[in-house]
Order: sequence, then structure tokens, then C-alpha cells
Amino acid sequence: MRFSPILPLLAATALASSDSSSSSDSSSAAAAESPAPEEPTPVGEIWRAKWTDADLAPYTKHCANSVTFKAESYALADMYPALKEWAPQLKVFYNKQHYPGSWEGKDIHGTGRDLLKIGHEDLPYAVREWLKKNPKQRHFSLHDDATIFFAPGAMYPILPLFVDEPASSSASELAECEGVFEDLENYSTEAKDGVVLSKVTHKSTGKNEVEITIDAFQIKRKAGSEESNGKDEL
Repeated sequence: MRFSPILPLLAATALASSDSSSSSDSSSAAAAESPAPEEPTPVGEIWRAKWTDADLAPYTKHCANSVTFKAESYALADMYPALKEWAPQLKVFYNKQHYPGSWEGKDIHGTGRDLLKIGHEDLPYAVREWLKKNPKQRHFSLHDDATIFFAPGAMYPILPLFVDEPASSSASELAECEGVFEDLENYSTEAKDGVVLSKVTHKSTGKNEVEITIDAFQIKRKAGSEESNGKDEL
């Protein structure tokens, strides 16, 4: 992820230096024909939901809940002047880091990449705790313990943490759902018995304003719809 506006100038300078080097024409031609290195898949695309509603037919939902919150949304082209107060620190934080992706984890290269801004205290408690336990993470940039920036794709690997476990009127349901969204080891992008699934949607509510909704729930396979054990039927 690159925020520096001088990158095009640096690239042009490097190209000029290369053209004036003493390398042979054949070496230059070979280098020009070399394929560009494959870009890594954004982490947001890796962790976006791979399941559909049809995939949930053999399962029942448990502990379903959702959260809706608002954030400010900017394209990198808006950094100046809108985010000039935070721009120097953002450049340092994201230096040499792979962009985690915009919505659906897609990487809209260049200045079209999205960046979200939200008050630190407006994040759910579980997310704030996760940030404390992972001080070396490189996707969420905290400023003065008050404002936090992140690409939409940065949410996808930890989506269930944004959702509170649902309130319950019975002790059994309360016990079943306690901590269900905090266990990221049980979070999956595909429908399987016992896992937690999550999905995010968003809509623009004004200039540089976005409303985000995250759903999370656990699924359990319905009785009588067990997976095939691999044995041939007679």
C-alpha cells in the first residue's frame, strides 16, 4: 500500500537510470521480457465469505446477531487535503505493506483504494481488545488512541469480533453463545458443521460517509442431513 505522492517521480527516475546504465542491449531485452512478479492475494479477498444462502440449507443457525456502525470513507486520492493531519503517520505505518483490499477484498489499485476512518472508542470492545493483543499488526493504524484507519479488507479476517453475542433469556442459550464470536479459530469462509460464519455489507450515506453492517452466526448440521461417509449404497 503506497500513499506517497512522489512514487511516480521515483519510478521515472529509476527508469531513466536504468536506460543510461552500461548493461548490454541483450540483457535489457531479457529483463524486459521477464514476467512481472505475481501480486499477493489481498487478505480481505482470502477471508471474504465464500458461502451463499443456498449452502446453508443443510444447517441451522445459532447465536445469530448483527451490528451496524458508521465510518468515514476516503479514497487515497482524497488524502490531501482531507486527511493531511494524519497523512505522515499513515505513510510510515503502511510503508511496504500489502494492501488488504477494499470491499469484498478487491484491490482497486492506485488512488482508488479505500481507507476507513472511525473513532477508536466506536469500535466494538472485542476488536479493541484484539488490537491490544496484536500490537504488531499492520492493518489498523491507531492515532493518539482516538482515531483509527483501516482498509475495508482489513475487517474480513476478524469479522466476528465486531459482533456481540446475542442476548438470551435462557441459561442454556447463554452458555451456548458465550464467547462464540471471539474464537477466530472456529471462524470460516465456507459452510461446515459447527463453524462461525460472517458477512459484511455497506452502503454510502453521504459524502465520505458509509454505513457498515456485519452479520455473524454459528451453523450446525440438521439431523438427517449428515454428510456422506463415502460408502457405496447397496
